[in-house]
Amino acid sequence: MVSPILTVDVEDWFHVCGHPLYSDPATWAGREKRVHAGVESILALLDGTGSRATFFVLGWIARQSPALVRRIADAGYEIGCHGDVHRRVFEMTLPEFREDVRKSRGTLQDITGSPVTSFRAPEWSMLRAGNPAFAVLVEEGFTLDSSLTTAPPVGEPSNPTRPVMLETASGPILEVPPLMGTFFGFRAMWGGGVCARLTRESRVGAAIDRSLAAGIPPVLYAHPWEFDDAHPAMPGLSPVQRLVHFSGRTRTEGRWARFLKRWTFAPISSARAA
Repeated sequence: MVSPILTVDVEDWFHVCGHPLYSDPATWAGREKRVHAGVESILALLDGTGSRATFFVLGWIARQSPALVRRIADAGYEIGCHGDVHRRVFEMTLPEFREDVRKSRGTLQDITGSPVTSFRAPEWSMLRAGNPAFAVLVEEGFTLDSSLTTAPPVGEPSNPTRPVMLETASGPILEVPPLMGTFFGFRAMWGGGVCARLTRESRVGAAIDRSLAAGIPPVLYAHPWEFDDAHPAMPGLSPVQRLVHFSGRTRTEGRWARFLKRWTFAPISSARAA
């Protein structure tokens, strides 16, 4: 019997890939740090539910706030790697990607004292199952990835829709994709993000039930800034970027609270290949 899977991408509100005002790490020191507020809200939601989750943490966040990482781990939740400075995989050479994940994973393991073997790329930027970056993950000690989706432009329709072992030049790695659905007739992620937030909760709930009935663990995800009532304004975002970041954001906490009453969630390490 499979369980639904709950994941959190631990990044702050200003970690927006590719944006000239927000993506440069040199600008982050002067920005208000809000990640703690969102993480505490998520931990409070989870407390007493019996559910477990995986928190994919940025290396930069971990170095800024090692106590936050220990707080998550001490509460009994799984720590995964979300890269170091929220760079998309396709923006880096393979040596740069290796250095990025090596630095982040090392930081997380030094803080927790435990192996970190799960990875999720910022913005689902692995893009395709044949990406040679998967071999780098295997070489660096990762056994599980959750970075592929079938929704263009961040994924290809041929990508897996259920947990599968991907064969790489350096060995296998388990791929665990998010829950998928449709949005206005197009493939879309229903595990999280703007399409999930703007889709009726009943439709997402029904998709979770269908996935469980088919023996496929539905994977949900969210970010701490979706649980933060004091989220700062973000001047400079384009209309599309503002839509993606803010639309339906305040629905996330209530939806997760209701889902946690309906199902008992597991960390991503519970997934098995079909």
